[in-house]
Amino acid sequence: MLAAVVTVLLLIVGVVLSLTVFFHVENIAVTGDEIYNPEQIAEASGITIGEDLFLFSKKDAAAAIEQALPYVEKAEIKRSLSCTVTIQITAAKAVGALDNGEYYTLLSSAGKVLEDGVVSLPDGVPVVRAGEVKSANPGEYVAFAQENAFQDMVNTFGAFAAANISDITEIDVRDHANIKARYKDRINLELGEVSTLPDKMSFVAATLERCETNTPEFKGTIDFTIDKKAYQNAETSTKAPQESGTASQEPAKTDAATPNTAPAA
Repeated sequence: MLAAVVTVLLLIVGVVLSLTVFFHVENIAVTGDEIYNPEQIAEASGITIGEDLFLFSKKDAAAAIEQALPYVEKAEIKRSLSCTVTIQITAAKAVGALDNGEYYTLLSSAGKVLEDGVVSLPDGVPVVRAGEVKSANPGEYVAFAQENAFQDMVNTFGAFAAANISDITEIDVRDHANIKARYKDRINLELGEVSTLPDKMSFVAATLERCETNTPEFKGTIDFTIDKKAYQNAETSTKAPQESGTASQEPAKTDAATPNTAPAA
Protein backbone atom coordinates (compact mmCIF):
# COMPACT_ATOMS: atom_id res chain seq x y z
CA MET A 1 0.00 0.00 0.00
CA LEU A 2 2.86 2.33 0.83
CA ALA A 3 4.40 1.67 -2.56
CA ALA A 4 1.10 2.48 -4.27
CA VAL A 5 0.77 5.76 -2.38
CA VAL A 6 4.34 6.72 -3.30
CA THR A 7 3.68 5.85 -6.93
CA VAL A 8 0.58 8.04 -7.02
CA LEU A 9 2.47 10.92 -5.41
CA LEU A 10 5.26 10.60 -7.95
CA LEU A 11 2.72 10.65 -10.76
CA ILE A 12 1.13 13.78 -9.35
CA VAL A 13 4.52 15.45 -9.02
CA GLY A 14 5.31 14.46 -12.61
CA VAL A 15 2.06 15.94 -13.90
CA VAL A 16 2.60 19.18 -11.98
CA LEU A 17 6.14 19.47 -13.28
CA SER A 18 4.91 18.82 -16.81
CA LEU A 19 2.37 21.59 -16.51
CA THR A 20 4.55 24.16 -14.77
CA VAL A 21 8.13 23.44 -15.83
CA PHE A 22 8.35 21.61 -19.13
CA PHE A 23 5.55 23.26 -21.18
CA HIS A 24 5.54 27.00 -21.77
CA VAL A 25 3.99 29.10 -24.48
CA GLU A 26 6.63 29.59 -27.17
CA ASN A 27 4.47 30.78 -30.06
CA ILE A 28 1.03 32.37 -30.58
CA ALA A 29 -0.47 31.79 -34.03
CA VAL A 30 -3.57 33.58 -35.32
CA THR A 31 -5.70 32.05 -38.09
CA GLY A 32 -9.05 32.81 -39.71
CA ASP A 33 -10.46 36.19 -40.73
CA GLU A 34 -7.95 39.01 -40.97
CA ILE A 35 -9.79 41.79 -39.19
CA TYR A 36 -7.08 42.81 -36.76
CA ASN A 37 -3.36 42.13 -36.96
CA PRO A 38 -2.03 39.10 -35.03
CA GLU A 39 -0.22 41.27 -32.48
CA GLN A 40 -3.48 43.01 -31.50
CA ILE A 41 -5.27 39.69 -31.08
CA ALA A 42 -2.47 38.13 -29.06
CA GLU A 43 -2.30 41.16 -26.79
CA ALA A 44 -6.07 41.21 -26.28
CA SER A 45 -6.01 37.52 -25.26
CA GLY A 46 -3.76 38.21 -22.30
CA ILE A 47 -1.66 35.14 -23.19
CA THR A 48 2.07 35.83 -23.01
CA ILE A 49 5.12 34.04 -24.33
CA GLY A 50 6.76 32.04 -21.59
CA GLU A 51 3.73 31.45 -19.39
CA ASP A 52 2.52 27.97 -18.49
CA LEU A 53 0.88 26.36 -21.51
CA PHE A 54 -1.87 24.55 -19.59
CA LEU A 55 -2.63 26.91 -16.74
CA PHE A 56 -4.34 29.84 -18.51
CA SER A 57 -8.10 29.76 -19.16
CA LYS A 58 -8.97 29.38 -22.83
CA LYS A 59 -12.52 30.56 -22.13
CA ASP A 60 -11.37 33.75 -20.40
CA ALA A 61 -8.79 34.49 -23.10
CA ALA A 62 -11.38 34.08 -25.86
CA ALA A 63 -13.88 36.31 -24.01
CA ALA A 64 -11.21 38.97 -23.55
CA ILE A 65 -10.52 39.02 -27.30
CA GLU A 66 -14.20 39.23 -28.21
CA GLN A 67 -14.80 42.13 -25.86
CA ALA A 68 -11.64 44.12 -26.61
CA LEU A 69 -11.93 43.71 -30.39
CA PRO A 70 -15.57 44.26 -31.42
CA TYR A 71 -15.22 42.94 -34.97
CA VAL A 72 -14.26 39.50 -33.63
CA GLU A 73 -17.51 37.53 -33.47
CA LYS A 74 -15.89 34.42 -32.06
CA ALA A 75 -12.41 33.43 -30.87
CA GLU A 76 -11.44 29.78 -30.37
CA ILE A 77 -8.18 28.86 -28.67
CA LYS A 78 -6.27 25.59 -28.98
CA ARG A 79 -3.09 24.35 -27.31
CA SER A 80 -0.56 21.95 -28.80
CA LEU A 81 2.32 20.01 -27.25
CA SER A 82 4.64 21.89 -29.58
CA CYS A 83 4.08 24.78 -27.14
CA THR A 84 2.02 26.73 -29.68
CA VAL A 85 -1.26 28.46 -28.89
CA THR A 86 -3.52 28.85 -31.94
CA ILE A 87 -6.24 31.50 -31.93
CA GLN A 88 -8.94 30.91 -34.57
CA ILE A 89 -10.84 34.10 -35.43
CA THR A 90 -14.33 34.43 -36.93
CA ALA A 91 -15.06 37.98 -38.02
CA ALA A 92 -18.24 39.82 -37.13
CA LYS A 93 -20.19 41.60 -39.86
CA ALA A 94 -22.69 44.41 -39.52
CA VAL A 95 -26.22 43.17 -40.25
CA GLY A 96 -28.20 45.88 -38.48
CA ALA A 97 -27.88 49.46 -37.27
CA LEU A 98 -29.51 51.57 -34.58
CA ASP A 99 -30.46 55.04 -35.79
CA ASN A 100 -29.40 57.59 -33.18
CA GLY A 101 -30.39 60.62 -35.22
CA GLU A 102 -26.98 62.02 -36.14
CA TYR A 103 -25.14 58.69 -36.29
CA TYR A 104 -25.59 54.92 -36.36
CA THR A 105 -24.57 52.06 -34.08
CA LEU A 106 -23.65 48.90 -35.99
CA LEU A 107 -24.72 45.45 -34.73
CA SER A 108 -23.63 41.92 -35.60
CA SER A 109 -25.99 39.00 -36.23
CA ALA A 110 -25.56 38.01 -32.58
CA GLY A 111 -26.51 41.48 -31.34
CA LYS A 112 -22.96 42.53 -30.53
CA VAL A 113 -22.15 46.23 -30.82
CA LEU A 114 -19.43 46.57 -33.46
CA GLU A 115 -19.05 50.30 -33.84
CA ASP A 116 -20.62 53.50 -32.62
CA GLY A 117 -20.76 56.99 -34.11
CA VAL A 118 -20.99 55.84 -37.75
CA VAL A 119 -22.11 58.82 -39.82
CA SER A 120 -23.48 57.03 -42.91
CA LEU A 121 -25.40 53.77 -43.05
CA PRO A 122 -23.39 51.04 -44.83
CA ASP A 123 -24.91 49.51 -47.95
CA GLY A 124 -27.12 46.51 -47.28
CA VAL A 125 -27.42 47.16 -43.52
CA PRO A 126 -31.01 47.67 -42.32
CA VAL A 127 -32.06 50.06 -39.58
CA VAL A 128 -33.34 48.28 -36.47
CA ARG A 129 -36.33 49.58 -34.49
CA ALA A 130 -36.40 47.93 -31.08
CA GLY A 131 -37.52 50.62 -28.67
CA GLU A 132 -35.46 52.25 -25.95
CA VAL A 133 -31.77 51.30 -25.87
CA LYS A 134 -30.40 50.70 -22.36
CA SER A 135 -26.77 50.24 -23.39
CA ALA A 136 -24.79 49.92 -26.61
CA ASN A 137 -21.08 49.71 -25.88
CA PRO A 138 -18.67 48.42 -28.56
CA GLY A 139 -17.58 44.87 -27.78
CA GLU A 140 -20.67 44.18 -25.66
CA TYR A 141 -24.18 43.04 -26.55
CA VAL A 142 -26.79 45.72 -27.04
CA ALA A 143 -29.46 45.88 -24.33
CA PHE A 144 -33.02 47.11 -24.86
CA ALA A 145 -35.55 48.23 -22.28
CA GLN A 146 -38.33 46.27 -23.94
CA GLU A 147 -38.59 42.62 -22.96
CA ASN A 148 -37.95 40.14 -25.80
CA ALA A 149 -36.64 42.87 -28.13
CA PHE A 150 -33.05 41.62 -28.14
CA GLN A 151 -33.92 37.97 -28.81
CA ASP A 152 -36.58 38.91 -31.36
CA MET A 153 -34.00 40.99 -33.22
CA VAL A 154 -31.38 38.23 -33.23
CA ASN A 155 -33.94 35.63 -34.35
CA THR A 156 -35.14 37.91 -37.13
CA PHE A 157 -31.57 38.46 -38.34
CA GLY A 158 -31.13 34.68 -38.45
CA ALA A 159 -34.41 34.07 -40.27
CA PHE A 160 -33.60 36.51 -43.08
CA ALA A 161 -30.06 35.13 -43.40
CA ALA A 162 -31.28 31.51 -43.53
CA ALA A 163 -33.75 32.38 -46.29
CA ASN A 164 -31.08 34.38 -48.14
CA ILE A 165 -33.33 37.44 -48.28
CA SER A 166 -31.36 40.61 -48.92
CA ASP A 167 -32.35 44.24 -49.65
CA ILE A 168 -34.04 44.59 -46.26
CA THR A 169 -33.86 48.26 -45.32
CA GLU A 170 -35.60 48.21 -41.94
CA ILE A 171 -36.48 45.69 -39.22
CA ASP A 172 -39.02 46.53 -36.51
CA VAL A 173 -39.29 44.23 -33.48
CA ARG A 174 -41.16 46.57 -31.16
CA ASP A 175 -44.34 44.48 -31.44
CA HIS A 176 -43.50 40.99 -30.17
CA ALA A 177 -46.68 39.61 -31.76
CA ASN A 178 -46.00 41.05 -35.21
CA ILE A 179 -42.45 41.50 -36.46
CA LYS A 180 -42.23 44.00 -39.33
CA ALA A 181 -39.64 44.74 -41.98
CA ARG A 182 -39.22 46.92 -45.05
CA TYR A 183 -37.96 45.56 -48.36
CA LYS A 184 -36.09 47.80 -50.83
CA ASP A 185 -37.48 50.78 -48.95
CA ARG A 186 -40.84 50.42 -50.71
CA ILE A 187 -42.55 47.23 -49.48
CA ASN A 188 -43.61 46.82 -45.86
CA LEU A 189 -43.63 43.23 -44.62
CA GLU A 190 -45.87 42.14 -41.75
CA LEU A 191 -44.42 38.83 -40.58
CA GLY A 192 -46.32 37.86 -37.43
CA GLU A 193 -44.72 36.26 -34.38
CA VAL A 194 -40.99 35.68 -34.47
CA SER A 195 -41.48 32.00 -33.59
CA THR A 196 -43.22 31.47 -36.95
CA LEU A 197 -40.44 32.99 -39.06
CA PRO A 198 -38.33 29.85 -39.67
CA ASP A 199 -41.33 28.07 -41.19
CA LYS A 200 -42.51 30.93 -43.39
CA MET A 201 -39.35 32.67 -44.63
CA SER A 202 -38.94 30.50 -47.72
CA PHE A 203 -42.54 31.43 -48.60
CA VAL A 204 -41.74 35.10 -47.97
CA ALA A 205 -38.70 34.87 -50.25
CA ALA A 206 -40.71 33.22 -53.04
CA THR A 207 -43.48 35.81 -52.74
CA LEU A 208 -41.03 38.71 -52.95
CA GLU A 209 -39.34 37.16 -55.97
CA ARG A 210 -42.69 36.70 -57.70
CA CYS A 211 -43.71 40.25 -56.82
CA GLU A 212 -40.47 41.64 -58.26
CA THR A 213 -41.05 39.69 -61.47
CA ASN A 214 -44.74 40.44 -61.98
CA THR A 215 -45.08 43.91 -60.44
CA PRO A 216 -41.58 45.36 -60.05
CA GLU A 217 -42.89 48.84 -59.22
CA PHE A 218 -45.19 47.64 -56.42
CA LYS A 219 -45.26 49.84 -53.33
CA GLY A 220 -47.27 49.04 -50.24
CA THR A 221 -47.64 46.23 -47.72
CA ILE A 222 -47.57 42.44 -47.93
CA ASP A 223 -49.18 40.71 -44.97
CA PHE A 224 -47.71 37.30 -44.04
CA THR A 225 -49.32 37.01 -40.61
CA ILE A 226 -51.57 34.16 -41.76
CA ASP A 227 -49.66 30.95 -42.36
CA LYS A 228 -48.94 30.23 -46.05
CA LYS A 229 -50.91 33.31 -47.10
CA ALA A 230 -49.76 36.66 -48.45
CA TYR A 231 -52.00 39.67 -49.01
CA GLN A 232 -50.93 42.79 -50.89
CA ASN A 233 -52.14 46.22 -49.91
CA ALA A 234 -50.94 48.72 -52.50
CA GLU A 235 -50.22 52.39 -51.89
CA THR A 236 -51.68 54.93 -54.30
CA SER A 237 -51.04 58.63 -54.90
CA THR A 238 -53.92 61.08 -55.17
CA LYS A 239 -53.31 64.43 -56.80
CA ALA A 240 -55.30 67.57 -55.99
CA PRO A 241 -57.12 68.96 -59.08
CA GLN A 242 -55.67 72.12 -60.59
CA GLU A 243 -58.05 74.99 -61.38
CA SER A 244 -58.15 75.99 -65.00
CA GLY A 245 -56.83 79.38 -65.92
CA THR A 246 -54.38 79.56 -63.02
CA ALA A 247 -50.62 79.57 -63.23
CA SER A 248 -48.99 76.17 -63.50
CA GLN A 249 -48.06 74.83 -60.07
CA GLU A 250 -46.80 71.47 -58.81
CA PRO A 251 -49.91 69.57 -57.66
CA ALA A 252 -50.18 68.47 -54.04
CA LYS A 253 -49.68 64.78 -53.50
CA THR A 254 -50.65 62.54 -50.62
CA ASP A 255 -49.52 58.94 -50.29
CA ALA A 256 -51.84 56.61 -48.42
CA ALA A 257 -52.45 52.90 -48.24
CA THR A 258 -55.63 51.93 -49.99
CA PRO A 259 -58.06 49.34 -48.66
CA ASN A 260 -57.62 47.48 -51.96
CA THR A 261 -56.29 44.23 -50.58
CA ALA A 262 -55.57 41.30 -52.88
CA PRO A 263 -53.93 37.96 -52.24
CA ALA A 264 -50.29 37.89 -53.37
CA ALA A 265 -49.98 34.14 -53.23
